[in-house]
Amino acid sequence: MTSGIGKDPILLSHHPLCGKFDDHVFKIRGRHVCIGCTTVYPSAVATALLLSVTNQTSFWIVFPIALSFFAVNLTRLLTKSHRFSVLFNVCLGVSLGASILSAIYAPDGLQPLVIVVGLAVAFSFSLLKGYRVFAVCRRCERYGEFPACHLPRPDKLDEVPRASSE
Repeated sequence: MTSGIGKDPILLSHHPLCGKFDDHVFKIRGRHVCIGCTTVYPSAVATALLLSVTNQTSFWIVFPIALSFFAVNLTRLLTKSHRFSVLFNVCLGVSLGASILSAIYAPDGLQPLVIVVGLAVAFSFSLLKGYRVFAVCRRCERYGEFPACHLPRPDKLDEVPRASSE
């Protein structure tokens, strides 16, 4: 018996295989890859490396950077458009990289608080993003079939394969 992980088309995307989420992923050899993850995590690593190489790791430098870029990223919640998603994702990545450095270089008395607040913000943001994704699913006419409801893009709904009624 072989593992399904090697064949799972959403392993690298964590988005439903639905046309309503095509603008959240791109495809590589039939696998959906999350656009957000491919911009957030490299941006976080680049930020942490850039700040470290330039010796800008003081908590009083990196913590304001983390807060500022996260605040810019929060404005994405005011729009439903994905036009600026990559820019918001880079801001989130910069915030993540600076947040990690903030936790590492926080003064001893602040370090536990910075870590707890950072984890709480990350968890809350992930929960909110997940809620927004599944709000789309709950409004869909095929929600009862979830997660096997793979709709094509909304502009191609006439191509939806329907199960036979036999």
